[in-house]
Amino acid sequence: MKRFVLEPVLFAIFSELLEPIEPIEYVIPYVSVIELYDLKDSDQVVMDLSQDARVKGNIEQLIAFFEQPFVRKKMERTLKVPWMKSAPILFSETVTITVVNSLDNAEFGEAFDPVETELLLTARREQLPIISDQLEFQKRVHEARIGLTVIDVAEIGFRVDEDPFAASQDEEFGSEDYADEPLAPFEAQEGALSGPTPVGHPSSVPSGTSYLPWVMGGLLLLLVGSLVWMFLAD
Repeated sequence: MKRFVLEPVLFAIFSELLEPIEPIEYVIPYVSVIELYDLKDSDQVVMDLSQDARVKGNIEQLIAFFEQPFVRKKMERTLKVPWMKSAPILFSETVTITVVNSLDNAEFGEAFDPVETELLLTARREQLPIISDQLEFQKRVHEARIGLTVIDVAEIGFRVDEDPFAASQDEEFGSEDYADEPLAPFEAQEGALSGPTPVGHPSSVPSGTSYLPWVMGGLLLLLVGSLVWMFLAD
């Protein structure tokens, strides 16, 4: 299973992150979940006004997901001990979320804000790459020689043939953005979302056991033919 560190606001901007072809675990600092509330109430989340309403609607759905009792309970348990990780939170069949009670220690000075610092500390602690849509953040990480890998969200390559959110090239972000469709309703059961299986997902491939009756029938015909041939030969 691939693992990445990111902040959940990226789910609201790039919905395809929630529709991977193969299982993925996203490791998220707790502070970045709380940041969703500030973003929801802000005047503008993204610079493209035509996309801002969609992103804010997705943020509200993400907040609703994290506020579900079984999800909130798993997150609150992490607050008892610094750097404690939550039990796996199942978002869908292919997406698992782990929330970390990270702590900002200002190790990287004023070059990074508290959320960025906790992303960096979490990535270093877990030895994982960070997903980001901010080229300027990637540049600062490189210049600071922190020794962590920051992957641009456009390079993840999660596109499937029938993605529920149609993609379009957005000049503002310099990466793939999506049509004005909100995230699918969060119908989690014990933390898991039900939804359509992406094309290419293993569960969409016919099982080999469906061919078993044909194979057995063929073998039976061969056996009967052999017995008839032996009887005629005698």
